[in-house]
Amino acid sequence: MDKFSQHLARFTSYIFHPLFMPTNGMIVIYFFGGVSGFNTYSTDTDKSTAFLTISILFIATSIIPLLITIALKKLKYISSFHMPSKEERSLPFIFTCFCYFGAYYFLKYYLDLNLNSLIFYFIFAGMLATMLGFFITLSWKISIHMIGIGGVSGIITLLSKMNDEVLLYPLSITFLIAGLIAFSRLQLEAHNAKQILAGFCLGFGCILSGIFYLISH
Repeated sequence: MDKFSQHLARFTSYIFHPLFMPTNGMIVIYFFGGVSGFNTYSTDTDKSTAFLTISILFIATSIIPLLITIALKKLKYISSFHMPSKEERSLPFIFTCFCYFGAYYFLKYYLDLNLNSLIFYFIFAGMLATMLGFFITLSWKISIHMIGIGGVSGIITLLSKMNDEVLLYPLSITFLIAGLIAFSRLQLEAHNAKQILAGFCLGFGCILSGIFYLISH
């Protein structure tokens, strides 16, 4: 692998790190899901609630797990932020599950913001994907990057179904990013093709698993 390809692969892996995917998914819900918050007709209160919701999810699923990862690296439990071996990934997975649960509980029961049920479903599905990823990681190194982008792809697909309108441009861009991430992980020899495909299918499937429930409510 030449130096340019290696640098591009590493840059892609950092920019589209799985820690940022829950926040990206929530932004997608507000922009394309018909949820009050970022559309032209939203009130200031709606926008404030949207920013508060996204901020809380960002802190819970990005900032706190990042700080935990830094601490684990300082303690030499993990060798790098990409956690190259499956043994290094178990503890971060567990902490991330607790962070998802904390965000879910805080938004639903503590703040009681009367949010759209799709938001809680997305957080729950993310927590489910993380839990399943943890159990799989105990014996096999599934791609966490692809779980993240698979979840974002899933939520856009779900929104297309719920709104009876294919979100062509967001879907195209997201699948393009998914392909770029997959290529980068292969280039870095972090995963093989099966681990990458399994990661994407897990993230995508966890989001779409409740589609029949959502479209009937």
